Amino acid sequence: MDIFSNLMVIGECLLDKRRTKAFKQAIERTVKRGDVVIDIGTGSGVLAMFAAKAGAKKVYGVEIADDVANFAKQNVTTNKLTDKIEVINADMKKFNFPHNVDVVTMELMDTGLVAEQQGVVNNWLLKKGIITPETRLIPYRYQCTFQLVTYDFNFYGLDMPFVIQARNFAATQNIKKKLSERVVYKDIDFHKYIETNVDVTVEVKIISDGILNGLVLESKTFLSKNQAIWGTTDLNMPVIIPLTERKIKKGDIVNVRIKYEMGKGFGKFKAELL
Repeated sequence: MDIFSNLMVIGECLLDKRRTKAFKQAIERTVKRGDVVIDIGTGSGVLAMFAAKAGAKKVYGVEIADDVANFAKQNVTTNKLTDKIEVINADMKKFNFPHNVDVVTMELMDTGLVAEQQGVVNNWLLKKGIITPETRLIPYRYQCTFQLVTYDFNFYGLDMPFVIQARNFAATQNIKKKLSERVVYKDIDFHKYIETNVDVTVEVKIISDGILNGLVLESKTFLSKNQAIWGTTDLNMPVIIPLTERKIKKGDIVNVRIKYEMGKGFGKFKAELL
C-alpha cells in the first residue's frame, strides 16, 4: 500500500467507534497491572495505548509498514507513554519476541479471515511458544458464518454477480430475502492451531421459498468473557458471495461447500451448492 492508503485504513479503524470501544473494553477487562503485552499490527497504536493505560508495565507494538510505525511512535510520544510502549517497525516473523508475554492483542481480521493474516500469524505465534495456554488473547475466539439469500446483483440495469465487500453495511442493501438462518462453518480457538486451508461442506435447512443465488459471509469475534461482536463498519463487514441460481422451497436441505486458504484473498474463494 502507499502512504495514503495506509493512513486511510487507520482513519477508518479509529472512526469505527463500536469496534474500537469494544477492544478498549476487552483490554480493560483483560490486562492486569504489571503485564507484558504485545500488540501485533499496532497501526495507530491505539490498542497498545489502551493496554498501557490499563496497567501494563511494557507494551510492544509491532508494525510492518514504515509510515504506519512512525505514526504510531508519534502518537505514543504525544500521549507521553514512551516509558511503557515500544513501537517495533518489523515483520513480526523477524522480531525477537520476549517469551514472558501475558497478553496478545491482534486485529488482523477480515470476514472469514479470507484476506488478512490473523490465522497465519496466530499459528506462527503458537509455533514459537509466544502464545501458550496461559496467554490471555484479545480476541480469543472467532466464528465464521454464512446465510443463504436471494440477492439483487443488478446494478444500474446491468447484471454483475461478483463478491461484494463494502463498508457501512452497504453490501447488505440488495438482499431481497433471507432463505436460511446463519450457519457456523468454522469455530476458531486462537489458543489452538488453525487449519488455514478451509474446505467444509455444510448441510443447511431452507426456511423460506425463493431463488437462491448468494450467501452472506459474516463473522463473530469473541474479545473477552461475555463480550462478542458481529461486524462493524470496519471489522468483519458482511460480504456477499454469488452462487449458481437455484429455486428452493421451505424445508429443503441444501449442501453448501466453502473452500479457500486464509490470508490469500477472495480471488481463490469458492462457494458452491452441491
